[in-house]
Amino acid sequence: MTQSLAPGGTDTAAIVAPPADFLDGFISEEEYAARRGVSLRTCQRDRQLRQSPPFVVFGRRVYYRIEAVREWLLAREQAADRKPSAPRARRGR
Repeated sequence: MTQSLAPGGTDTAAIVAPPADFLDGFISEEEYAARRGVSLRTCQRDRQLRQSPPFVVFGRRVYYRIEAVREWLLAREQAADRKPSAPRARRGR
């Protein structure tokens, strides 16, 4: 029983990896809308108004890179104010 070894003594089967899906790390626009908890139309409107994370278009499909969405969210993170923005209205009796 012999194994074919590539030059340098390595096994050729270990070098060849199965092809990876080129969309790994991307989510579809539908999945993005579902994760955000908004409608697909809201995502489309945000994209048109340039208020969305960076996206990629393949054919007619829109995809978002997961890391780009995380970075986009972190860039829009706001600290909570300690004071209320408006005084509370008193309720009359």
